[in-house]
Amino acid sequence: MLGICVPAGAQTERETIAAPNAAEQQEADWRVIAARCGTPAFEKAFYKESRAAVAAGLINKNRMPADVEKSVEGLRRSPFVLVASNADCPSQLAQLKELQETRKEMRRTRGRRS
Repeated sequence: MLGICVPAGAQTERETIAAPNAAEQQEADWRVIAARCGTPAFEKAFYKESRAAVAAGLINKNRMPADVEKSVEGLRRSPFVLVASNADCPSQLAQLKELQETRKEMRRTRGRRS
């Protein structure tokens, strides 16, 4: 695909707004997937970790965490749109568990810098 090369820092306002919204939408989707596919204990643990990630600024560091949390809660979609059948759940749960491990490592690394 041919296109115009744009310097990395030269994003339009629309792109700047869309990127945080995409991260917030993804976080909302992950919470829904955890609820649809996981056990109640897994859902509760994932939700708690997700809120901690929002509060730590891992989802959107350019906005207040309370605003990001409110946005994530408002962006929740139907679980049937995200996970068509229960057969999809094992791969989705594996992805969520990998995300949890990545976030744990980020918190550990961040703690060492302080």
